[in-house]
Amino acid sequence: MNNFQKFTVFFCTGVLSVQWLDVLPAFNYLMVTAIFSLLMFKRLPWLSFFMLGFVWAAGYSLSVQHSQLPSSLEGQEVMVTGQVVGLPIKEARSIRFLLRLDSMVSEASEQTFPRYMRLNWYGRGKYLRSGEKWQFLVKLKRPHGLANPYGFDYEKWLFQQRIGATGYVRQSKNNHRVEKASRWDIGSLRESLKEYLDESLVGSEHLGVVKALVLGDRSDINSAQWDVFRKTGTSHLIAISGLHIGLVSALIFGFVRWLVLRVPRIREQAMRYAIIVSLMGAGLYAGLAGFSVPTQRALIMLSIVMGAVFWQRHYTPFHIISVALVAVLMFDPLAVMSAGFWLSFGAVAVILYSLVGRIGTLNWMGQLFQIQWWVAIGLMPLVLYFFQQVSLVAPLANMLAVPFVSVLVVPLLLFALLVSVLSASIGVLVLSLVDRLIDFMWFFLEFLSNVTFSFFTISSVSIVSCVIAMIGVVLVLLPKGLIPKPLACALFIPLFFPIKSSQLKHAEFELALLDVGQGLSAVIQTTNHVLVFDTGAKYNEKSDLASNVILPYLHGKQVDQLDALVISHADNDHAGGAKTLLANIKVNSLSTSVPEMFIQINARQCQEKVRWVWDGVEFEFLSPSRFKLFKGNDGSCVLKVSSINGSVLLPGDIERSAERSLLQYKAEQLKVDVIVAPHHGSKTSSTLAFIEAVNPRYVLFPVGYKNRFGFPKQEVVERYTKQGVISFDTANHGALTVKFLANKPIEIESYREAHSTFWNWVR
Repeated sequence: MNNFQKFTVFFCTGVLSVQWLDVLPAFNYLMVTAIFSLLMFKRLPWLSFFMLGFVWAAGYSLSVQHSQLPSSLEGQEVMVTGQVVGLPIKEARSIRFLLRLDSMVSEASEQTFPRYMRLNWYGRGKYLRSGEKWQFLVKLKRPHGLANPYGFDYEKWLFQQRIGATGYVRQSKNNHRVEKASRWDIGSLRESLKEYLDESLVGSEHLGVVKALVLGDRSDINSAQWDVFRKTGTSHLIAISGLHIGLVSALIFGFVRWLVLRVPRIREQAMRYAIIVSLMGAGLYAGLAGFSVPTQRALIMLSIVMGAVFWQRHYTPFHIISVALVAVLMFDPLAVMSAGFWLSFGAVAVILYSLVGRIGTLNWMGQLFQIQWWVAIGLMPLVLYFFQQVSLVAPLANMLAVPFVSVLVVPLLLFALLVSVLSASIGVLVLSLVDRLIDFMWFFLEFLSNVTFSFFTISSVSIVSCVIAMIGVVLVLLPKGLIPKPLACALFIPLFFPIKSSQLKHAEFELALLDVGQGLSAVIQTTNHVLVFDTGAKYNEKSDLASNVILPYLHGKQVDQLDALVISHADNDHAGGAKTLLANIKVNSLSTSVPEMFIQINARQCQEKVRWVWDGVEFEFLSPSRFKLFKGNDGSCVLKVSSINGSVLLPGDIERSAERSLLQYKAEQLKVDVIVAPHHGSKTSSTLAFIEAVNPRYVLFPVGYKNRFGFPKQEVVERYTKQGVISFDTANHGALTVKFLANKPIEIESYREAHSTFWNWVR
């Protein structure tokens, strides 16, 4: 390892170390650290490099943090002016877009404002284009996402994308377009190409895939297509990154060099002309993808490689990748927060490590299969760590799909766009050909995705087992004879045997009130059984809380079937994810107050006096009555769970009428240790008489952050507080885990407090 590679290792370690901080150091401390690192450069250069990496990443993160929306502006209506960047995502009733701010006007005296904000504009017929400047009246909030075990960290993604606020456009006569997009604006060009593709491939099943390959826009890829890509390990094909940008650059390089060699006066400069034009072409293609973080990373790596060739520097492949790594982290130290960074550099490292210095050659088919096999093995620990699943058919799928897409589909797509400038009809003809080619590939990928055991999932992978497996990768890919392969493979074992959480004993149980925003979903586990109470909301055909929150949580807890699912009532924020859950995990029984919602399933009516016992834990419905006196919110299933170690009440969305009924007929059964607040803490529920009868020690409010209803209402929170009840809410505490254990007091863990980081600190 030479000095520069050592510098790379220590600098990158310093950048990476920032990710483990709960709170970023103040700017003054960073300046002192930077000066100290320079003073130590001669005596301890590697420590100096580490400190410089730390200071660079922490300082960059601090600047992003300081550009977020001030707390004083949350919930206020403010007038903003800015440019639409990226491709707006149009849905049936709204349009979602990213706005780069130029100015913000509010009554507050705050001078700082976010550089970027993510907005929704609700209503039919809303229309705006990328590159346009608009003025909007908006209501904003600070970056906030759902905080759940094993779930997607939305706040981390917002931080990495430098988005300092989210919100929506308010109805106002002052909302208007300030300036049209320039003809030469890259956003306007992307918008025009998107419209052209929509018109040319209307009705095509693969339109979303085509737009992903050309524009990096994956919003139109449906869940079934994502499922095929995931099961076959080919999701990387529809991300414009190193693979496609490198291919486009190589094609342009070869064509320009061939062309220039035939011009006598400049043939000696053929190599340099080819490099310059190929970089320009790669930059244009990256622009079509909106200069996303992966394309920026790929462009930097390509520029370094081409620069070495241009200036005729002879560097080893590992030297080039070291330079590229440092350049990427200097340009964007937050890149280490994305899985794509690790997978892209990991793939390059695996290929170089496996190829450089090896004796013997294979034909191109053998090399292709060998590379796919190496990459599959080499990236397995990282893939399992980031996504908890890995495709077993990925080497075979990629062996066909990679050259098919890279050498055939992408060049034809770009050719179609170029030809369309001269003749739209020829362009449409080429696009139709590409659509048929993708259809052929899709038949193959779908077949592989339906193969039994095409992929497997693991509940969770620790960072320690991932590192151990990466050491195994290094040993497995060594040339034959240096170390026994079975011994190296043994280092993969910890990946497939994750450490299980402590087993619940008889009469013990655990309640997890998941953070599903303005909605409700709770998971109750006993020694051998699992029940899910409500499933959160469904936003649209592509997104619901069951797939985003509940299923990842169940997989993380190694739950492969539900003994019972309870849907309290028909409201979307409680029942929206039910069908997704039923389609993706085995459910042994379904109880609900609205069995008519589940005609194709043998759903049972939840009603009073229905009770059962699992592992010493009693479950009983206290409402609704068999006479069906209430409908809607008051008709919610009310479930009491109790054992000798404690009790909890889940009352759904009942309000005053149902509470009075319970007080009249079930008052002696209402007393519990923990209650999930009825109707999210609305002022139409949690009457004083009901709270006194329940007499809980803790109340949990399932609410969305800064929700439009203002739940939980302050008067309701104060009503509980006056009775000595301790309050928690999912908006500020994230998922709440309540453990009812033998000979121990009731434990309540806030996921947000237990996993606080500088990008999603506890509020």
